[in-house]
Amino acid sequence: VVSRIDFDLQAAERMCFESQLKLEANDLARADELAYRSMLQAAHALVKELWYDAPNDPDAIAKEFRARLFEPKLFWDRFAGGKFAQDFFRRHENSPSRHNADEVHRLIEEAQLFIEASHACADKLREQKAAAAASLIEGNK
Repeated sequence: VVSRIDFDLQAAERMCFESQLKLEANDLARADELAYRSMLQAAHALVKELWYDAPNDPDAIAKEFRARLFEPKLFWDRFAGGKFAQDFFRRHENSPSRHNADEVHRLIEEAQLFIEASHACADKLREQKAAAAASLIEGNK
């Protein structure tokens, strides 16, 4: 059984892969958009895990991601800290007016790292749910 969050993160991975293909085809604007959308998809997947009816609006996703995952350090890498989230916030807040291949390539790499960090965060959220359920069961004995 594939969980909703895993399904959504796989969709983010597909978008990121498509962005790489667009970069290779020199469609820089579309590659940039797909890389950003893949990050947005991953962020939304995590937010939905905490708020089932989370809106699809990019600004709302970024706001809720910051409040629910970044600030409480749920989306936190023990070595990189909040770097991967900062990459997402930077791209969300600064859509490029012109595209160059090096910047788009960097964004795609950042998107891949963001999605990997999203998988790690999803694992943390699963562990928290399991611990809460175990605690509830233990408390009912």
